[in-house]
Amino acid sequence: MADQVLPAAEPESPMSDFGGMFNFFIDAQAAAKRLPRKWFWIAPLILASIVLIVLGVLNMPLVQQAMMNQPPPPNMDPERYQHGMQVGMMIQKVAVFLSPVIMVVFWAIMALIVYGACAVISIQARFIELFNLMAGLSLITMLQAVVQAVILHAKGEPSGMADLQPAIGLDIFAPQGTNHVLVAFLGFVNVFEIWMIVMAVLITAAAYRVTKGKAVVAILPLFALALLLKLVGAFFSPR
Repeated sequence: MADQVLPAAEPESPMSDFGGMFNFFIDAQAAAKRLPRKWFWIAPLILASIVLIVLGVLNMPLVQQAMMNQPPPPNMDPERYQHGMQVGMMIQKVAVFLSPVIMVVFWAIMALIVYGACAVISIQARFIELFNLMAGLSLITMLQAVVQAVILHAKGEPSGMADLQPAIGLDIFAPQGTNHVLVAFLGFVNVFEIWMIVMAVLITAAAYRVTKGKAVVAILPLFALALLLKLVGAFFSPR
């Protein structure tokens, strides 16, 4: 359909992509022009990988302390629990350096979810465009990780695994002893998540020349699934 053709992309240039990726923070119209570029996603991948690997290395001692301080669940053998903690620590270390691969896989899954939603509501999107959208939006998630790392280091030694996720949303106001699932829901409502949702909607609307309401419908399943996974994770997390 003519009203769903992406704005003309600028000539491809790696340096242009490195500068242009910051449009995903504030400029939906300019960000929309990046979506058709075949290799745009590489620039956000390089930046996010460097930042997340550095943060992962810096946070590793705190993660280890949190695992050591986390009390074992009731009725679990302490030796078995310690072995589980050692395996978990090893996985954490490997995951830090595999973060570029993990990001690409998650971007692909996220793009497929939005692609399916777009197909249902007749938005003619291509997978690479939505993959680039996820790559660009990941910079907001990267910024969130930086803020959380700063808070984490400022607080000092964590008393358990829960301390590795400092409150940055409405969970700041949750009193001690609040249900884990409710805290997870309140934590989902934070400035970075709202920022990412708003930019996703605005960029989608600008890219495919659809109403903001239709863009919300295209993006909603992605963030609804993210919220569901967060709530499920909180339900099964150690108390």
